[in-house]
Amino acid sequence: MKLFLLTGLLMANNVVFAAGKGTGSPADLIPAFINLFILLSFLIWILKKPAQNYYREKSDGVKNLLERASVKAKESQMMMDAQKKKIDNVAEEIDTIFLDADKSITKFETDYKNEVSERIEKMKQDAAAKIEAEKKQAFNKLNNNFLDEVIGKAKTYIKGNPELASKATDSALEGLK
Repeated sequence: MKLFLLTGLLMANNVVFAAGKGTGSPADLIPAFINLFILLSFLIWILKKPAQNYYREKSDGVKNLLERASVKAKESQMMMDAQKKKIDNVAEEIDTIFLDADKSITKFETDYKNEVSERIEKMKQDAAAKIEAEKKQAFNKLNNNFLDEVIGKAKTYIKGNPELASKATDSALEGLK
């Protein structure tokens, strides 16, 4: 950069001295145009490949960026469509959930009523069996008490009457033979 500035100042200095008396023709500019053409040709020849590479890299970068943006746009469009479908189906899903919940509640109520009815029936059967068993036990106890009482009175009566005592002994001995 400093070199270009120095060269420009030196050229400007020579131009001032070259002005002379102020008389000049357009033909005096031909060597300057030739120098300028050579300089620009040389610069173009040297900077052509780096400029091409730079713009090629930029072009590839922009192309990749556009491709990624296109892919992202398609993905976001698909996601947006999926979300729209979900939003559209929310009311139906809510209705379905409520119907399923009502069905579950109804089934639970029915099953619970059946279970309670079965338990009540089983408890009735168990209570009836228990009452019957207690009734039999009480009846057997009464029978045993009654028999013990009858046997006790019979013994007392037989012991009180000696004639019956000897007959009972004879009958018992005959039964043992």
